[in-house]
Amino acid sequence: MDGSEQLSRLNQRFVDIYEVARAKVVERQKQEALIVIQDDSLLLFRRDRAMERFPGLMPPLYNKMKTLGHMPLAAFCLLHDHVDRELPESVLAEVESYRAGVESTAETLDTREEAKAGLLAEPSQIYAKVTAFLDTVIAKRSVSKAELDSFARSVCDDIEPALAAAACAQLDVCNDIVKLIRERLLTAEQWESLRVLVLGPYMARQGQLFLQYFAQILNTPLEGDRRIVYFDGDDLAAAFERLGTTMLDSVASHAIFGERNRLHRDVLADATTRYLNRLASA
Repeated sequence: MDGSEQLSRLNQRFVDIYEVARAKVVERQKQEALIVIQDDSLLLFRRDRAMERFPGLMPPLYNKMKTLGHMPLAAFCLLHDHVDRELPESVLAEVESYRAGVESTAETLDTREEAKAGLLAEPSQIYAKVTAFLDTVIAKRSVSKAELDSFARSVCDDIEPALAAAACAQLDVCNDIVKLIRERLLTAEQWESLRVLVLGPYMARQGQLFLQYFAQILNTPLEGDRRIVYFDGDDLAAAFERLGTTMLDSVASHAIFGERNRLHRDVLADATTRYLNRLASA
């Protein structure tokens, strides 16, 4: 066995040791107190109890308003690569299919009741604007860049109220569940040791709804002490690995470097910065 192979095996031993330690960290946190946000559910892990699932984080109002908010983006995505020329038959068929799907939900997407209830200042115009725009595109079998841009701007002010209503609907449900957990299911000690793992879309991390909510409820910064961890995806096993990595690296980093966040960036980051500074000044 040559030296290179010996080093490779030794590094693999590190990986194996690290993975075992990471798994133990996650299991220990589950025993203390851990909330996981995954899809429509809040999962609660705590000492000597089976995992408890609290569904309903996507109530009907949330789904309705999110669907409305997504409709202009869907229309834009269907057409933005095909402006200023006749639409290919395949694209036209996609537009017609989406238009039919929108129409089939016309009654469900009606927002007059939400406006009466004060959830919206007025009924949303998104449905009418999207269907009118798609009807024009289908009739012309084309769309100009100027027309697409004009449509996009025309719905801007309509999207925000719908998304605001969606956020409030989801936060109301989440807050009710968390209040129940804090008041009835966790001790004060468990609440103080609670960590939260949020699974969500890749691009949603900045300002993500649950991250903001738990940062305030736990009185903890979004960055820094890592009581709240975000995982971009829906793989729960991989999300637990992210949680374990975050926690283990924080402890090891403090022990080795005297800085809890040092291992939350590439271990070669500082040396790379110094190298590039020398390169730039050479």
